[in-house]
Amino acid sequence: MPITDLVPPSRRQEKGVKGVFSNPLMRLLAINWLIGFAVTVMIFCGLLLTNAAGLQDLIFNSEEPWIPMALLFFGLLITICSVAMGAAVMSLPKDD
Repeated sequence: MPITDLVPPSRRQEKGVKGVFSNPLMRLLAINWLIGFAVTVMIFCGLLLTNAAGLQDLIFNSEEPWIPMALLFFGLLITICSVAMGAAVMSLPKDD
């Protein structure tokens, strides 16, 4: 008998991506990650387009500009997505 048969049918979860997003907490985190990603893209493009603190000049005058661009983008991505997801979790109602 497979181990999956030990779980009653009422408690079984769907497999794959559909099963992951049936969980409300995972759906909340995924939506807020996408919001953080969109904000990251806007901030990254804004920093490069406005040449804030000469950042655009520094990046495009380097030998391989994709390296500092990737470091900046992924650093912003980790930070901003974490803030968005953390704010979503902290704003959940408290169960007493």
